[in-house]
Amino acid sequence: MTTFPRPRLRSPLSVPGALTLGVLLTATAVAGAPALAAQETAPVKAAAALTTPATRTVTLVTGDQVTVTTTGSGRPRVLAVRPASHAAGSGGFLSFQDASGDRYVIPSLAQPYAGRQLDLSLFDVTALAESGSAGDRVPVTVSFARGAEPAAPTGLTLTSTRGTSARGYTTAASGRKLARLLKRRIAADVKAGHRPGSTPLFPGVTSVRRTGATTTTGATGTTASPKDAPAGGGATAKYKLNILRITAEDRSGAGVNGQVLVTDTDDAAMMTAVLPVDDGIEKVAVPSGHYSLAAPVVDFDAAGNVTAQSLVTLTDLDVTGATSTDLDARTATAQVTAATPRPATADYVAATWGRTDVANGSIDWAPTASAVSTDTTPVYVNPQPAATTGKVAYFIQWSGHGADTADPYRYDLTGRPTDQVAADQRITVTGKQLATVRQRYVRDPAASPDGVVTSGELGPGLPAAFSASVPQTMPARVTDYLSTENGGVWVQQSFPGKSLAFTSGDRTFTAGRTYTQDWARGPIGLGLGQYTDGPYGGWDCSACVADGNLLAFLATTDSEADHTGGTSVYDQQPAAFDARLYRDGTLLDDRPGNTAVFAEGQTAPGARYRMVADQDFSGDSTLGQSTTAHTELTFGLPSASDPGSLLPAPFTCEGQSAATPCLVLPILTARLGLAADDLNTSHRTTQSMALDIAHVTFGGAGSRVAIASAAVEVSFDDGKTWQKAALHGSRGHYLARWTNPAAARGTSPAIRVTATDADGNGLSETVTHAYTVAATTS
Repeated sequence: MTTFPRPRLRSPLSVPGALTLGVLLTATAVAGAPALAAQETAPVKAAAALTTPATRTVTLVTGDQVTVTTTGSGRPRVLAVRPASHAAGSGGFLSFQDASGDRYVIPSLAQPYAGRQLDLSLFDVTALAESGSAGDRVPVTVSFARGAEPAAPTGLTLTSTRGTSARGYTTAASGRKLARLLKRRIAADVKAGHRPGSTPLFPGVTSVRRTGATTTTGATGTTASPKDAPAGGGATAKYKLNILRITAEDRSGAGVNGQVLVTDTDDAAMMTAVLPVDDGIEKVAVPSGHYSLAAPVVDFDAAGNVTAQSLVTLTDLDVTGATSTDLDARTATAQVTAATPRPATADYVAATWGRTDVANGSIDWAPTASAVSTDTTPVYVNPQPAATTGKVAYFIQWSGHGADTADPYRYDLTGRPTDQVAADQRITVTGKQLATVRQRYVRDPAASPDGVVTSGELGPGLPAAFSASVPQTMPARVTDYLSTENGGVWVQQSFPGKSLAFTSGDRTFTAGRTYTQDWARGPIGLGLGQYTDGPYGGWDCSACVADGNLLAFLATTDSEADHTGGTSVYDQQPAAFDARLYRDGTLLDDRPGNTAVFAEGQTAPGARYRMVADQDFSGDSTLGQSTTAHTELTFGLPSASDPGSLLPAPFTCEGQSAATPCLVLPILTARLGLAADDLNTSHRTTQSMALDIAHVTFGGAGSRVAIASAAVEVSFDDGKTWQKAALHGSRGHYLARWTNPAAARGTSPAIRVTATDADGNGLSETVTHAYTVAATTS
């Protein structure tokens, strides 16, 4: 038996930088989902914390970018990652979350060095977003060994040096250099017969951490002070600690450098910690009790590529004295697969294991571990029985694509949650069990054809996990078969090119039915919609008032009423935004760089408001259509006696209380569906466009006042003159028709829409270069 060096001994009761309970651990390899960001940074209001977008995007030190979509309570719902490299074997990730809402995402290539030379703060995506690091640049602090000459490590730029410490930053582009270095280091270790991570990443560097963060060393987690412990717990606690020795091996039998999730299943508040496994061993001092363990184990080849993902778990472990246990990837013999009605090749596979405790019992904040791979890289799990203390919530995901280029299709499947890990890990579905979605992926002619789509199922008993993220050439029309056994509620995303991104609301799909969904169908505007959940997937109302706190937060729109758009920070192009709010002609709020406004003390029932907002993509070389959108909204305050405007749970808003409920503002919305091809290009002389005018709604709540009028105008000379389109329809549903003149061929006209309701609330939205007229029309 191999003799390992003695690891350091630690007690999680005194772990530096310990997090709160409810750690979520996930290991994943994603095919290349871009990170979605709201185009607005979180607007900052003068007197109170303004509700921020529920989707935030940050850059990791490796150049990877991560988008987390959360519920109103902070629970992650969807996590999308765009790896720094799309090369096979480079896209693995670990992720864990605590009950305070902090989410950590560690690329698999960085796993052997995370908590060692690469501090865990570099991967705290919540802290990165809250610290203002959302976007492309991440501030870092580098600590050098005594006597070492300070020099910029690969992938980092240093801006100042003082003694053995230096400050600088990394970007998405420079971080990719670090990712390549990590891969080379791992490859060299494997070739030499060493464990990945044995070779120092940066000579002379002791650590790299996020500037402003407290060094978390190699462990993160929490333990609450037991009832018989003195305040603060720690080494002077009046209870017995036992040494728990954990060993972990990869599929070759070699000890790993990685992490293990340790959870007290009597009460996770007593102990939930992600601890480093050094050279295949971890020792930790824990109180007597019942525990569970989980370790996503990654195997690498001599080129530094990921060759397998294994989720090794131990459902129950009793600790009453010194205890040893082993997590061996060779016991993970059950491969996650699927049997589908039509042939399909896997491009995303995930196994997720959640572990509740006796004290809490809720899966929402339960410690959770996942192993995820893309392409044909296999995912394995070790069979485990149902828990004797607390419960197990286990489920699998499988996505794959067909090879028929004449009839493109894919499957996005999720297995039923179970209370154990069975030996049979195959998802078997029939056509009658699936919903059929005709996905139509549209893009701007100037955008790259290399897009990405994501799909994630939501449902009871399903812990939050990464959504299936796969490359998709655009434009395209793809048949997407979705599983429905967990309620059929899915949230999906489309990233057409490098700049724009769109997220659907929570959509419920029924087995045996066929649906159609358009993505990025223009004109691309700026406004609100009808939401089953909050914009960007959370539960925050973006057009509400409560206790005088008025918030209106507009988003980029396409033709689907529940889609919310934004800009992707990956390869970010210039974009400009601005929003202003007036009451009875007086300026209340002015926010350059935002499309949100906020004002306090808004209780006067007769007040009239006007919001003016702009988005400008004209500096973006990857967008040639819908380059600007100018929106003006006029509205009053909703009546507290109107039950239709009362915001339903679980939605929330600023100022909400039992005495001051949230009311949805009576703001008009417009959705434009132009008759054009999948490049938003019209080949017709007689042009038509569907127009739907409504009020913003959240969970069905919103104004029910009748739509009084609507009009559509078109300009073929950059807004100098406008021609009124013929409009047919009523009650908010219209069809506009106009003529594309021969002189407009090869150009991009502007469109202006106006509308009012019976209460005098109004909308005016102007989109320049709204679509393209083909060089030949008929």
